[in-house]
Amino acid sequence: MTRRVPCPPAPGPLEAYAARFDDLFSTLAQRRRFREYLAGLLLPRDRNKTLTCLAGTEPIVGAQHASV
Repeated sequence: MTRRVPCPPAPGPLEAYAARFDDLFSTLAQRRRFREYLAGLLLPRDRNKTLTCLAGTEPIVGAQHASV
């Protein structure tokens, strides 16, 4: 079997977590995209649209808050 190509590391402590799942992915592209996906989950969301704003709020009460 050929040697596995190393994946570029995820930012900060996220790499230690992502490395646990490397055995589940067979290709470099899958491992790389998984790291990008995890980093994307932690990035702040844009609030350009109403549905995006309301997705992170409490129903009825939170939706009426001025910051939303």
